[in-house]
Amino acid sequence: MQRKLIALDLDGTTLNAKGALTPRTIAVLEAASTAGHQVVITTGRPDSISEPFYDQLHLTAPMINFNGALIHVPHQHWVGEHAVTLPIATALGLQEFKADYDIKVMVAEGKQLLVADHGYTDIPFLPDMPTPTRLFDAAGLTQNPISVTMFIDEATLGPLSAAIAGRFPDLAAKTWGAWSGENTALEVTAPNTSKSRALAYVADACGIARTDIWAFGDDLNDLDMIEFAGMGVAMANARPQILAAADDVTGDDNDHDGVAAYLAKALHLAA
Repeated sequence: MQRKLIALDLDGTTLNAKGALTPRTIAVLEAASTAGHQVVITTGRPDSISEPFYDQLHLTAPMINFNGALIHVPHQHWVGEHAVTLPIATALGLQEFKADYDIKVMVAEGKQLLVADHGYTDIPFLPDMPTPTRLFDAAGLTQNPISVTMFIDEATLGPLSAAIAGRFPDLAAKTWGAWSGENTALEVTAPNTSKSRALAYVADACGIARTDIWAFGDDLNDLDMIEFAGMGVAMANARPQILAAADDVTGDDNDHDGVAAYLAKALHLAA
Protein backbone atom coordinates (compact mmCIF):
# COMPACT_ATOMS: atom_id res chain seq x y z
CA MET A 1 0.00 0.00 0.00
CA GLN A 2 1.15 3.57 -0.74
CA ARG A 3 2.82 5.17 2.27
CA LYS A 4 0.44 7.39 4.24
CA LEU A 5 0.88 10.38 6.50
CA ILE A 6 -1.50 9.69 9.38
CA ALA A 7 -2.31 13.01 11.08
CA LEU A 8 -3.76 12.52 14.54
CA ASP A 9 -5.46 15.04 16.76
CA LEU A 10 -5.06 14.01 20.41
CA ASP A 11 -7.96 15.06 22.65
CA GLY A 12 -11.27 13.54 21.64
CA THR A 13 -9.55 11.58 18.88
CA THR A 14 -6.49 9.46 19.67
CA LEU A 15 -6.78 9.77 23.46
CA ASN A 16 -9.66 8.20 25.36
CA ALA A 17 -11.95 10.03 27.76
CA LYS A 18 -9.30 9.77 30.46
CA GLY A 19 -6.78 11.50 28.24
CA ALA A 20 -4.69 8.37 27.71
CA LEU A 21 -3.51 6.07 24.94
CA THR A 22 -4.97 2.58 25.20
CA PRO A 23 -2.82 -0.53 24.62
CA ARG A 24 -4.72 -1.25 21.40
CA THR A 25 -4.18 2.25 20.05
CA ILE A 26 -0.47 2.04 20.85
CA ALA A 27 -0.18 -1.36 19.16
CA VAL A 28 -1.97 -0.26 15.98
CA LEU A 29 -0.04 2.98 15.62
CA GLU A 30 3.28 1.20 16.19
CA ALA A 31 2.25 -1.32 13.54
CA ALA A 32 1.47 1.54 11.15
CA SER A 33 4.92 3.03 11.73
CA THR A 34 6.57 -0.36 11.24
CA ALA A 35 4.69 -0.71 7.94
CA GLY A 36 6.32 2.52 6.74
CA HIS A 37 3.55 5.04 7.36
CA GLN A 38 4.32 8.38 9.01
CA VAL A 39 2.30 8.94 12.19
CA VAL A 40 2.16 12.66 12.95
CA ILE A 41 0.61 14.04 16.13
CA THR A 42 -1.26 17.19 15.06
CA THR A 43 -2.67 18.94 18.11
CA GLY A 44 -3.59 22.23 19.68
CA ARG A 45 -1.69 21.16 22.77
CA PRO A 46 1.73 22.62 23.53
CA ASP A 47 4.79 20.44 23.15
CA SER A 48 5.24 19.87 26.89
CA ILE A 49 2.02 17.88 27.28
CA SER A 50 2.24 16.15 23.90
CA GLU A 51 5.73 14.68 24.06
CA PRO A 52 4.78 11.89 26.52
CA PHE A 53 2.40 10.48 23.89
CA TYR A 54 5.01 10.90 21.16
CA ASP A 55 7.41 8.89 23.30
CA GLN A 56 4.83 6.23 24.17
CA LEU A 57 4.30 5.63 20.46
CA HIS A 58 8.04 5.63 19.70
CA LEU A 59 7.49 8.15 16.91
CA THR A 60 10.23 9.65 14.79
CA ALA A 61 8.23 11.95 12.47
CA PRO A 62 7.84 15.67 13.16
CA MET A 63 5.14 16.70 15.64
CA ILE A 64 2.71 19.58 15.14
CA ASN A 65 1.69 21.63 18.20
CA PHE A 66 -0.24 24.82 18.91
CA ASN A 67 -2.64 24.14 16.02
CA GLY A 68 0.18 24.32 13.50
CA ALA A 69 2.27 27.15 14.96
CA LEU A 70 5.09 24.79 16.01
CA ILE A 71 6.53 22.01 13.86
CA HIS A 72 9.45 20.13 15.40
CA VAL A 73 11.00 16.78 16.24
CA PRO A 74 11.03 16.30 20.01
CA HIS A 75 14.29 15.79 21.89
CA GLN A 76 16.51 16.79 19.00
CA HIS A 77 17.46 19.59 16.68
CA TRP A 78 15.64 19.22 13.36
CA VAL A 79 16.80 21.44 10.53
CA GLY A 80 13.21 21.83 9.38
CA GLU A 81 11.87 23.09 12.72
CA HIS A 82 9.40 25.93 12.25
CA ALA A 83 7.71 28.17 14.80
CA VAL A 84 5.43 31.16 14.32
CA THR A 85 5.34 33.45 17.33
CA LEU A 86 3.31 36.38 18.62
CA PRO A 87 4.98 39.71 19.47
CA ILE A 88 5.16 40.26 23.22
CA ALA A 89 3.07 43.43 22.82
CA THR A 90 0.30 41.48 21.09
CA ALA A 91 0.32 38.77 23.76
CA LEU A 92 0.05 41.39 26.48
CA GLY A 93 -2.68 43.18 24.53
CA LEU A 94 -4.85 40.08 24.69
CA GLN A 95 -5.05 40.57 28.45
CA GLU A 96 -7.48 43.45 27.91
CA PHE A 97 -10.25 40.88 27.53
CA LYS A 98 -9.98 39.99 31.22
CA ALA A 99 -11.87 43.21 32.00
CA ASP A 100 -15.03 42.08 30.20
CA TYR A 101 -14.92 38.27 30.22
CA ASP A 102 -14.64 35.66 32.92
CA ILE A 103 -11.24 34.19 32.08
CA LYS A 104 -10.13 31.75 34.77
CA VAL A 105 -6.49 31.77 33.80
CA MET A 106 -4.53 33.07 30.82
CA VAL A 107 -1.22 31.54 29.82
CA ALA A 108 1.46 32.45 27.29
CA GLU A 109 3.20 29.38 25.89
CA GLY A 110 5.97 28.42 23.52
CA LYS A 111 8.42 25.61 23.10
CA GLN A 112 9.41 24.85 26.70
CA LEU A 113 7.68 28.06 27.83
CA LEU A 114 4.69 28.49 30.15
CA VAL A 115 3.82 31.62 32.11
CA ALA A 116 0.40 32.35 33.63
CA ASP A 117 -1.27 35.57 34.68
CA HIS A 118 -1.73 34.22 38.24
CA GLY A 119 -1.26 31.09 40.28
CA TYR A 120 -3.70 28.24 39.68
CA THR A 121 -4.47 24.59 40.34
CA ASP A 122 -6.76 22.00 38.77
CA ILE A 123 -6.84 23.40 35.24
CA PRO A 124 -6.92 20.55 32.69
CA PHE A 125 -3.92 20.35 30.35
CA LEU A 126 -1.78 22.55 32.62
CA PRO A 127 0.62 21.58 35.42
CA ASP A 128 -0.40 23.05 38.79
CA MET A 129 1.38 26.35 39.50
CA PRO A 130 -0.06 27.74 42.76
CA THR A 131 2.90 30.07 43.32
CA PRO A 132 4.63 30.83 39.99
CA THR A 133 8.05 32.45 40.13
CA ARG A 134 7.17 34.75 37.24
CA LEU A 135 3.91 35.87 35.71
CA PHE A 136 2.43 36.53 32.31
CA ASP A 137 2.91 40.28 32.51
CA ALA A 138 5.26 42.91 31.13
CA ALA A 139 8.03 41.86 33.50
CA GLY A 140 7.58 38.10 33.28
CA LEU A 141 7.08 37.59 29.55
CA THR A 142 10.56 38.04 28.11
CA GLN A 143 10.29 36.15 24.81
CA ASN A 144 7.76 36.03 22.00
CA PRO A 145 5.27 33.24 22.80
CA ILE A 146 3.74 30.90 20.24
CA SER A 147 0.28 31.13 21.75
CA VAL A 148 -1.91 32.73 24.38
CA THR A 149 -4.51 30.37 25.79
CA MET A 150 -7.53 31.39 27.84
CA PHE A 151 -9.39 28.90 30.00
CA ILE A 152 -13.05 29.80 30.21
CA ASP A 153 -16.54 28.42 30.63
CA GLU A 154 -18.11 27.05 27.45
CA ALA A 155 -20.74 29.80 27.42
CA THR A 156 -17.98 32.41 27.12
CA LEU A 157 -16.40 30.78 24.05
CA GLY A 158 -18.60 32.37 21.37
CA PRO A 159 -18.66 35.94 22.68
CA LEU A 160 -14.94 35.96 23.54
CA SER A 161 -13.97 34.50 20.16
CA ALA A 162 -16.01 37.20 18.43
CA ALA A 163 -14.45 39.93 20.55
CA ILE A 164 -10.92 38.72 19.76
CA ALA A 165 -11.75 38.61 16.05
CA GLY A 166 -13.01 42.18 16.23
CA ARG A 167 -10.02 43.57 18.12
CA PHE A 168 -7.31 41.36 16.53
CA PRO A 169 -8.75 40.28 13.15
CA ASP A 170 -5.47 38.84 11.91
CA LEU A 171 -4.98 36.40 14.78
CA ALA A 172 -6.20 32.80 14.79
CA ALA A 173 -8.37 31.87 17.78
CA LYS A 174 -9.39 28.22 18.06
CA THR A 175 -10.67 25.92 20.74
CA TRP A 176 -9.18 22.51 21.49
CA GLY A 177 -9.14 19.79 24.12
CA ALA A 178 -11.86 20.49 26.66
CA TRP A 179 -14.19 21.96 24.06
CA SER A 180 -17.18 21.94 26.38
CA GLY A 181 -17.74 22.50 30.05
CA GLU A 182 -16.15 24.70 32.64
CA ASN A 183 -12.56 24.53 31.36
CA THR A 184 -12.85 25.25 27.65
CA ALA A 185 -9.52 26.26 26.11
CA LEU A 186 -9.40 29.11 23.58
CA GLU A 187 -5.96 29.33 21.98
CA VAL A 188 -4.78 32.40 20.07
CA THR A 189 -1.88 32.11 17.62
CA ALA A 190 -0.34 34.23 14.88
CA PRO A 191 -1.98 34.75 11.47
CA ASN A 192 -1.76 32.04 8.83
CA THR A 193 -1.24 29.22 11.29
CA SER A 194 -3.33 26.11 10.93
CA LYS A 195 -3.09 22.36 11.10
CA SER A 196 -3.50 22.09 7.33
CA ARG A 197 -0.58 24.44 6.59
CA ALA A 198 1.58 22.51 9.03
CA LEU A 199 0.57 19.19 7.47
CA ALA A 200 1.46 20.45 4.01
CA TYR A 201 4.90 21.41 5.37
CA VAL A 202 5.47 18.03 7.03
CA ALA A 203 4.15 16.07 4.04
CA ASP A 204 6.56 17.91 1.76
CA ALA A 205 9.45 17.19 4.14
CA CYS A 206 8.50 13.50 4.20
CA GLY A 207 7.91 13.23 0.45
CA ILE A 208 4.24 12.30 0.83
CA ALA A 209 1.54 13.60 -1.51
CA ARG A 210 -1.50 15.44 -0.21
CA THR A 211 -3.72 12.65 -1.51
CA ASP A 212 -1.92 10.27 0.87
CA ILE A 213 -2.62 12.33 3.99
CA TRP A 214 -5.19 10.75 6.29
CA ALA A 215 -6.33 13.15 9.01
CA PHE A 216 -8.38 12.22 12.08
CA GLY A 217 -10.15 14.80 14.24
CA ASP A 218 -13.20 15.71 16.27
CA ASP A 219 -13.21 19.44 17.02
CA LEU A 220 -13.38 22.78 15.22
CA ASN A 221 -9.61 23.23 15.20
CA ASP A 222 -9.47 20.05 13.09
CA LEU A 223 -11.81 21.34 10.37
CA ASP A 224 -9.19 22.76 8.02
CA MET A 225 -7.03 19.62 8.12
CA ILE A 226 -10.09 17.37 7.62
CA GLU A 227 -10.93 19.38 4.51
CA PHE A 228 -7.30 19.52 3.33
CA ALA A 229 -6.36 15.87 3.70
CA GLY A 230 -6.75 13.33 0.93
CA MET A 231 -8.85 11.39 3.44
CA GLY A 232 -10.42 13.41 6.23
CA VAL A 233 -11.83 11.12 8.90
CA ALA A 234 -14.17 12.38 11.62
CA MET A 235 -14.47 10.61 14.92
CA ALA A 236 -17.86 9.14 15.72
CA ASN A 237 -17.93 11.61 18.64
CA ALA A 238 -16.99 14.62 16.49
CA ARG A 239 -18.81 17.93 16.35
CA PRO A 240 -21.51 18.15 13.63
CA GLN A 241 -19.35 20.50 11.51
CA ILE A 242 -16.54 17.92 11.43
CA LEU A 243 -18.89 15.07 10.60
CA ALA A 244 -20.32 17.11 7.72
CA ALA A 245 -16.91 17.97 6.28
CA ALA A 246 -15.30 14.53 6.55
CA ASP A 247 -14.80 11.96 3.82
CA ASP A 248 -15.41 9.17 6.30
CA VAL A 249 -16.32 8.55 9.95
CA THR A 250 -14.87 6.06 12.41
CA GLY A 251 -17.18 3.29 13.52
CA ASP A 252 -16.29 3.83 17.18
CA ASP A 253 -15.66 6.92 19.28
CA ASN A 254 -12.42 7.94 20.97
CA ASP A 255 -13.32 6.02 24.12
CA HIS A 256 -13.57 2.76 22.17
CA ASP A 257 -10.38 2.84 20.06
CA GLY A 258 -12.03 4.47 17.06
CA VAL A 259 -8.75 5.48 15.41
CA ALA A 260 -7.14 2.09 16.03
CA ALA A 261 -10.09 0.13 14.67
CA TYR A 262 -10.27 2.29 11.54
CA LEU A 263 -6.57 2.08 10.75
CA ALA A 264 -6.25 -1.63 11.50
CA LYS A 265 -8.96 -2.34 8.95
CA ALA A 266 -8.03 0.23 6.32
CA LEU A 267 -4.30 -0.47 6.37
CA HIS A 268 -4.60 -4.23 6.99
CA LEU A 269 -2.53 -4.02 10.16
CA ALA A 270 -2.06 -7.10 12.29
CA ALA A 271 -2.39 -5.45 15.67
